[in-house]
Amino acid sequence: MQKLEKILSAEEIRTYRNDGVLVPSFRLPSNKLELLQSLADDIVSRNPRMGDEPMASPHVPGSGVQNLKSDVRWLEIPTFPPILDMVEQLIGPDIILWGTTLFHKPSGIQRTVPWHRDGRYWPIKPLNTTSVWIAVTDCNTENGCLRVIPGSHLSQDTGSHFRDYSDDVTIPETLHPKEYDQSKTREITLESGQMVIFDVYTAHGSSVNKSDRVRTGYALRFMPATCHYDHHDIPVAESRGSAHHTRPLIQVRGVDRSGKNNFSIGHPVAA
Repeated sequence: MQKLEKILSAEEIRTYRNDGVLVPSFRLPSNKLELLQSLADDIVSRNPRMGDEPMASPHVPGSGVQNLKSDVRWLEIPTFPPILDMVEQLIGPDIILWGTTLFHKPSGIQRTVPWHRDGRYWPIKPLNTTSVWIAVTDCNTENGCLRVIPGSHLSQDTGSHFRDYSDDVTIPETLHPKEYDQSKTREITLESGQMVIFDVYTAHGSSVNKSDRVRTGYALRFMPATCHYDHHDIPVAESRGSAHHTRPLIQVRGVDRSGKNNFSIGHPVAA
């Protein structure tokens, strides 16, 4: 059994529990960051039709409905031991990677990621999962960094969302303004290689990219293996590109404690 390295301090863990969001002191080492940046440049250039649409599960080439031209080395990031050590400190030793997403925000495209809680979309029972969002490029207020509402996870409720069919947003579910206090907004500015970890119930979003530089992030989705990812009960099945019914599960640590998870769905059959 691999020895757990305590990457997060006790204070960082308390911050995550209290705020539902944490920017840890840990950051990707230069070799991993260079790999991630190379992979991001490659997938964007090979999939120009995606524009600023979130790219789902690039770590499993051929999965989902987007038909992404991808690279198996994407999986090196969510299985990087220090990242798994941090996740284990937060959700325990039995860990399932159920998805990753590349968020690519070119300059000049004026679409926002509206305020939302991720659990509105995700078929996880019970709803317990953690996201590790890594800055591939520098992320700041000018190029549309993440925004969060610290403490908004404490209700343990996904809240009320409404459907926005306009082309002004990159995801169609928007949290009703009554569900959060925007005056408590925290802008998550990150240098490339830094990351933010946040809870499934934390309200978050991002504004438009007003700069002349791209803004890119890679989100890793982990759930404790006591949970069941139910591919057959999707809360918002029609969300464009999400394809949650095809998300491939990978046991990255421990065992499947629920005994209900299907690890074959979403994994392309080898030729």
